[in-house]
Amino acid sequence: MEALKEYTVPLTGLKPGNHVYQFEVGSDFFKHFENSPIERGRFTASITLDRQPNLAVVNFQIEGAYECVCDRCLVQIELPVTYDDQLILKFEEGEDTDEVLYLDPQASEWNASKVIFELICLGKPLMNVYDCQGIPCDAVMLKKLTEFEVKTDIDESVWKDLKNIKLN
Repeated sequence: MEALKEYTVPLTGLKPGNHVYQFEVGSDFFKHFENSPIERGRFTASITLDRQPNLAVVNFQIEGAYECVCDRCLVQIELPVTYDDQLILKFEEGEDTDEVLYLDPQASEWNASKVIFELICLGKPLMNVYDCQGIPCDAVMLKKLTEFEVKTDIDESVWKDLKNIKLN
């Protein structure tokens, strides 16, 4: 984690109240995570840490885009990602959950890189596609796809008959 030292948030000496941190995430960031679904991208991670005596409420705002191949037309595209989330840091012993991260009460700093990585991945769409109604999709590939579309004619009378079935 030494390479990701720039994503460290100091904890000691923070007075109660809000503290804002902003991190720039580039392509080098993703190389530090094994099997990362993102290889190249640019993101801004804004963190607002509300320090309280035994805990901190951390709000994340992630914005940016990553490069990928469109799943529909196979052209290189850049997909936007925006994601907001909240995490609670508790300064006591305990087992981490999705919403609460337990830190050693004596911890002087917290490295947010793993959480930032996970939030970017959560914000990533399941499919790498645009609307594909024009630019930047490959028009030739989309034309080929429409040639192979399966067209089905639905008999509307079957649906009318099914609607008339009365169940207990």
